Amino acid sequence: MGEGMTLWAWDDVSKIWVKAQAVSIPKRMTGTGLVVSGEHKLCWLACTPSAGLSLWELTNAIVSGKTVVLDCYSTARESKMGNFTPPILFTTGIYLETFTNMTSITIGYI
Repeated sequence: MGEGMTLWAWDDVSKIWVKAQAVSIPKRMTGTGLVVSGEHKLCWLACTPSAGLSLWELTNAIVSGKTVVLDCYSTARESKMGNFTPPILFTTGIYLETFTNMTSITIGYI
């Protein structure tokens, strides 16, 4: 079997070519806490509220109490999914800071 083909994407911020990922790692969370430590890119997420007035917040951290990078508030009980192109860079880690009136959130990262 051949080695296949490697895809590359231009990183306009760093001004370098980076290897494009074919798959992401999904992690389902049902409460606050560390998603993953270290430098990672957030590719997508899907959330399922348990009630209206739901809120989730992500920080670039490995512990709670840091500045919110991404959040979502909803007055109705409706699931949401978001794809991030390009992915959002988290240099320290991805931490689920707030998880209010939520059943779950699934986060796809590389």
